[in-house]
Amino acid sequence: MIKQHEKWLHKAHDDLSFAHLGLENQYYSQVCFLSQQCIEKCIKGYMVYQGMLYERTHNLIKLLHTVADLEEDLKSTLTEIRFIDEFYIPARYPDGIPGGLKDQAPTEKHAKLALDTAQRVYEIVSNKIRKQ
Repeated sequence: MIKQHEKWLHKAHDDLSFAHLGLENQYYSQVCFLSQQCIEKCIKGYMVYQGMLYERTHNLIKLLHTVADLEEDLKSTLTEIRFIDEFYIPARYPDGIPGGLKDQAPTEKHAKLALDTAQRVYEIVSNKIRKQ
């Protein structure tokens, strides 16, 4: 039987895989959104693995602050994660948050940064769970 945290990581992997396809096809907004979703699901999956309850929020930094050991492991990606946090609404809606992303759609550079960060977070969380 698949454990609950494995379901979270499976969904995170699906988002990551689809984001790779999106990058190949120049769907930069979707890549940014899916990267944000991948990171969120990795964090929540880790919280479930640890037996923690997670707040129903999409704020990645807020979620990370509740998991000190994971936050420490992801320290090198915190700047990128803060940036990716901005994609939850603006990457999906044309009238997202005024001023978000300097009022422009995500670029290829944004998408690559988001996807690379999501890939690293997925690998860090997966390895951390595997080692415990």
